[in-house]
Amino acid sequence: WLKAESVQIPWGSRLADRRPASVGTMAMVFPANQAIVVGGGLAGMSAANTVLECGGKVVLVDKSSFCGGNSTKATSGINGAATKTQKVKGIDDSIELFTSDTLKGGAKRPE
Repeated sequence: WLKAESVQIPWGSRLADRRPASVGTMAMVFPANQAIVVGGGLAGMSAANTVLECGGKVVLVDKSSFCGGNSTKATSGINGAATKTQKVKGIDDSIELFTSDTLKGGAKRPE
């Protein structure tokens, strides 16, 4: 059996013959209890924290002088469209309106 992360592939199988040469090498060179996380936003910090909670070692790198990424721009909550809460409060919303608002908000020139 070849074990590449959580995937087990029997030796001699068609899949094992097609695996990249680096899979076996990477497994031998980079220990499974270590991780490099690229990006210090919410997802990166969560990933790094999970590695630490599981007893691993982690290096987190970010392009900025501080961590946070786009997560620091979020003021609160999680955006959604046509939610149960909106329906209860009588707020008319749709996936199309949400998409339009999201694209305008992320554009350099919202017009």
